[in-house]
Formats: sequence, structure tokens, C-alpha cells
Amino acid sequence: MEPRESYTSTLSYIAICLSMLCGGTTSLFATYGSSFSEVLGFTQYETNLVASLGDYAHYMSAPLFGYLSTRIGPTRVIQSAAVLMFCGYMGLSYSFKHFDTAYEHAHHYVATMSMLFALVGVGSKAAYMSSMATTARNFKHSRHSGIALGIPNSLYGLSTFVFSSLKARWFESDQTPWRYLAFMAVVSLAAHLLASKYVVLKETQPVPRKRATSLAIKTNASLSPAAVATSGSVMSPSHESFEMAETRKRRMTVSVANEAGHVNSDMTVNLISPGSPADSTAAETHSPSNPHSTGADTPPLSSAPITPLSATTAVANPAQLPEESALIRLGRDPIAWALLLGIICFSGPGLAFVNNCGSMVRAMSHGTTLTEEQIGQYKDKIVATQSFFSFFSRLVVGYLSDLWRTKLRLPRSGLLVIAGLLMIHAQNTAARVSRLEDMYPLAVLIGTSMGSAFTLAPTITAETWGAENFGLCWGIITLGPAIGGHICNLIFGSSWDQGLYNIISRLGKDAPQDRMQCTNECFIPAFRTTAKIAYFSVFFFTVVLCLPRATAFWKRQRQK
Repeated sequence: MEPRESYTSTLSYIAICLSMLCGGTTSLFATYGSSFSEVLGFTQYETNLVASLGDYAHYMSAPLFGYLSTRIGPTRVIQSAAVLMFCGYMGLSYSFKHFDTAYEHAHHYVATMSMLFALVGVGSKAAYMSSMATTARNFKHSRHSGIALGIPNSLYGLSTFVFSSLKARWFESDQTPWRYLAFMAVVSLAAHLLASKYVVLKETQPVPRKRATSLAIKTNASLSPAAVATSGSVMSPSHESFEMAETRKRRMTVSVANEAGHVNSDMTVNLISPGSPADSTAAETHSPSNPHSTGADTPPLSSAPITPLSATTAVANPAQLPEESALIRLGRDPIAWALLLGIICFSGPGLAFVNNCGSMVRAMSHGTTLTEEQIGQYKDKIVATQSFFSFFSRLVVGYLSDLWRTKLRLPRSGLLVIAGLLMIHAQNTAARVSRLEDMYPLAVLIGTSMGSAFTLAPTITAETWGAENFGLCWGIITLGPAIGGHICNLIFGSSWDQGLYNIISRLGKDAPQDRMQCTNECFIPAFRTTAKIAYFSVFFFTVVLCLPRATAFWKRQRQK
């Protein structure tokens, strides 16, 4: 790589990281969410409705921006993120500044605040999808694709930590969050416009003809008999494309053959299960450079006529399929459905805590000697703790998943199951919260599990359905958090309002107003329900892990 090209690539990656750092601010809702009830007089159900609709807009726009990132490039998408987030945050700031009369006409504000927070969510997702799709394509041939995706992804999780800490330092004494929201509007606009100037999408360099021909001969010569078919057509990819090394091998074979202009018409690729013994020994058993190879089973290159590659030949490379084919193939793939359902059942319980931890802190502070300012600082610390461990786990799991895959030859989806088990433990812990101090370990568990899953899932998506199709495929799969978050937020809001109603009924309407406050009994039933939902996520993630291996094993048995 030339120095200028290396400099441009480094600057582009830094710009992506800046966009992600300033883009993941939707979780900041927990730091000012209680102001909807304190300032505008919203019920908890109405507040959660605003959060849920914002999450819906955030995740439902993912396929659109994933597609646009591929079609028009990341620059314009990031610029649109700047405008959307600026309008959303500035609108929220204006609303809190001028609609500050509590308990009057609150129902008129629900739709307005929902639309404004939806703009923030859509802008955040635009920045996320353009940055992740660009990184996936720029590092699609790298052995360290996990950590390459993990660093900007971790900064997306760190965003809440950074800006909640700034709020605690500069804006905690404010009675309403309008100044803080105006600050977020300006920062979002400036950061994304700056990032859009330097983000570059790498173009795939063509392989020289002589080198391509040589590589094609070496690649075809190393194919095992099990990988050779005589039907004259290429088989469709198996679900074992979860395996990164084999995916790159297949891409190299197809692209090299295309550059050379010729392929062996009697030799077509039959995808081998990467987890099987054939996968780990096929290349060295039949390679001409292996001293123990007899070469008896390897057909000579001249044994079949060489014909030009037909324009209508099916290519067993998911990265070269058009968007329509990728979409149809994704819809027919049971692994995609299992991953989507797993993300729904996993992210919903996690978002129930992320969006409502501020309300939980206020409920647990009832009866303590904390002042209003101290309660606000405590909320910011809980949000910052969750965000920091989300950042830390994304970074560490991105690196560990590369080692897990390349060194131990184990599928990344195994770590996804572990993240699901951690979420179950977190939800059961939330259902047993009895003190304000219990919120810290709960924030650590939620942040670690959410960060781990949302590092592994995009990497698995890129390896399974191709880096070129990442924007569209991951955009569809990330619809899961919108669905799961909406369901679990409404469960939390309904449980909260029901708990408050029970407290008021028990104390009587004549009781002092300061005693009519929610405690942990308002949210414990909600987390008992979300814990059950989290169990389903482990089931679906186990399907993602086991189904490809079971399918490959069944195919090998049929071939015997």
C-alpha cells in the first residue's frame, strides 16, 4: 500500500470512529427521560411510548440506510445523519424550553416529542449503518475483521458514557434539559459533517492477468475430490459460510477465475464444512507442496477442457450477488430467521433497562436522603457505567472473537450463546434489585452482554452473506431491537403504571404526595417477564450455532 493510500485509509477509519462516537447517543434518553414526567407531566407509559417509537424509527430505517450506503456511498448518508440529529435534538430542546408547564395538555406533546426523538434515532442509525457498511467492505479481506468492526462499534457504545459524563459535569444543575439537548444538536452536526469529508470507500483492486492465472491454477490444483463436482454448475453456498477463512477462499477462487477469463468446466466448487476434518486437512492432503501427498486422487489440469466462464453461470459467492438476490436468499435462510428472532428476544430485555434505568434510580432513591441533584448525578453514573462496559466488551469481544475463530477454529456464534446467558442472568438480577447500590452491578451485566452481542452479530452477518451485502442484510436483522425494544418497553411501562396505581390504592388518595412514589415493586414484575423472553434468545442463538453444523453433517452422510 502506497503512503498516500495508507494515509487516506487511516484518516477514513478515524472519521468513521468519530461518526460512531457522536452517533450512538439514543441511549442518552435515560439521562433526561424522567424529565418527560417531571416537566411535561407524562405518565411512565407515555414516556416509554416516546422511547419505543424512537427505537422503532432508529432500527426500522436500518435497511434503507444500509442500501443507500452501498448505492450512493457513505458521505451523503453521514451528512444526512448530521441534519437529522441536529433537527431532532434542537426540536427537543425547544420543546423542553417552551412546553415547561407540568400536567397541562401533556397528551398534545406525546406525538410531537415522539417525532422529534424519532429524528434523533433515524440520524443515529444513518451514521451507524454507513460507518459499519464502509468498515465491513474496507476490511472484508482482513483476518482481523472482528476487531476492525469492533473498534468503531465499541465507540458507538462509548458515546453514551462520554456525553452522560459531560452532562453530569456541565448541565446537572439545570431544571430542564433544554441546554443539554441544544449542546447535543450542535455537537452532532459538527462531528458528522467533519467525518463526512474524510470517509472513503475502498475500491477492489483488479488482480493482474498473469498473477490471476497462476493463482487460479494453484487454487484448482489444491481442490480435494470431495470439492469437485461434474454437473457443470456451481452449487449454492451452504450455511457453513459462517467460517471466515473458507468464505475468503471461495471469493478468491471465483474472482481469480473471472480475472483469468477461464475456468475448468468440469470443476465446480462444492462448499466443504469448515468444522469437519475435511475442511482442516483437504488443502494439505491434496496440495502438490505436501510431501506426504501422493497426488493419486488429484486430477491433472489437462484432463478437462478449458472453456470461458459463461455470463449466466451461477457464482457461489454471496458477495457478488445483487441486492435482490441477497434479499431473497436472506429471507429463505433459516439461519437469518434464527438470528433475527434471537436479536429480538435478546435486545428487548436489554433495552428495557437501558431506556428506564433513570426511572429505576428515582424509584430506588425514594426514602433516601439524596437531593434532586444527587439523584440526577446517580442516574448519569448508572448510564455511564452501562455505556462504558458496553464499549469495553465490544472492544474485547471483537478481538477475542478473531482469536476464537482463527486460532481455535471455533464459530463466533458460540460466543453469541454466552452473551445470551449473560443477559438472562442480568434480567434475573434486575428482578431482585432491593437497594440503590444494586444498580451498578446490573448496569455492568447489561452493558457487557449488549456490547458483546452487538459486536458478534454484525461480524457474523458480514461473513455469512458477504461484506458487499452487509448494509442490506444487517439492516434487516437490526429490525430485531426495534421489535424487542418496543415490546419490552411497553411491558415495563404497563408494569410501572400498574404498580403506582396499586401504591395509590393502598395508601389512599388522601396520603401525602411524597409517599405516592414508585418503588422496586413497580418494575420487578416487568423484569420477571423479560427474563423469560431472554431465555428464547439463547434458544435461537443455539440454532444459529448448531444448524449449519447439523446441515453439513447431514450432507456428508448423504454423500457416503
